[in-house]
Amino acid sequence: MVVGRKHYLECFRIIDKEISKHREGTNTYKTIDDLPLSELQKRCVLEWLAWKMWSMLIELGIEDGYGKSYDPLLIEDDKCHSYIFDLGDGGRHHSYETLREIEEKLMKEVIEIVKEVEEE
Repeated sequence: MVVGRKHYLECFRIIDKEISKHREGTNTYKTIDDLPLSELQKRCVLEWLAWKMWSMLIELGIEDGYGKSYDPLLIEDDKCHSYIFDLGDGGRHHSYETLREIEEKLMKEVIEIVKEVEEE
């Protein structure tokens, strides 16, 4: 069986229909764990969030982006990697146990960066 674009679009429609049953007009997704997505999809959301946070820091003039315009965050099965965010351990490669842990560290780091600028 050949799986094509139409098949994937139909799968997305089925998933969207199921998710819409649980929305009830309010956003209940406060953490990465709350999202009704697969583990891989949640990783993609966090990687996207890291891009947005990095872009925000550049737009605010807090970071210049030079030499670090790629790979804000890449999440693999047992480690995540970032040239931009140190996620509390100061390195490029970071062990993690849960995606929520990555989310919390990313938020904490960006908040600290912004607060440092405010204090200057």
